[in-house]
Amino acid sequence: MREDVAGGLQPDDQVLLVRLRAGDDLAYGDLYRRHAPAVRRFALSMPRPGIDVDDVVAEVFLRTLRAVRGGCGPRDAIRTYLFTVVRRVLGEWAAARRDEPMNADELGEHAPRQRDHQFVQAEGELLARAFNRLPARWREVLWRTEVEGHRPASLADQLGLTPNATAVLAHRARRGLREAYEEAAEVPGRRAAGCSRRG
Repeated sequence: MREDVAGGLQPDDQVLLVRLRAGDDLAYGDLYRRHAPAVRRFALSMPRPGIDVDDVVAEVFLRTLRAVRGGCGPRDAIRTYLFTVVRRVLGEWAAARRDEPMNADELGEHAPRQRDHQFVQAEGELLARAFNRLPARWREVLWRTEVEGHRPASLADQLGLTPNATAVLAHRARRGLREAYEEAAEVPGRRAAGCSRRG
């Protein structure tokens, strides 16, 4: 449970996702209110050639709802999942717009930015694919140290390890991520069977 600004307790995202998976529409509303502002800010920070940000936010949450109701989608770390779906939606919609005729001025203005965006998106997808292939314990220690910024020693008790063993685990996880990333980059078209984690 987490505490809101009024001091009351709110259910964790994981609890809301379980409820949503079970068909609780109120949980969807809670998740939307909690994360929509951050999703909107993230979408506004991305290149969006002629794409309305509110349409992106609506599409992201719709895809997430469908994924969760279909037995896929996030089971935790929902904000990371939502941001990944933002990238995917913008990539798909930008690609669809590129299929429309453009005049020479538009082409000159947007082409370099589109190439940069495609490169960043491709790199992000490779990294996500590599991360998802790692053992759960490696993913946890990487997330806690690299994303949340915790020092390995501060996680030792939570992981049931000594500080030295936690540092070794973090080192092995980073090395494993590098290797998984290189492997994913070698075979970019390969996808794991089952649910897509990107919506």
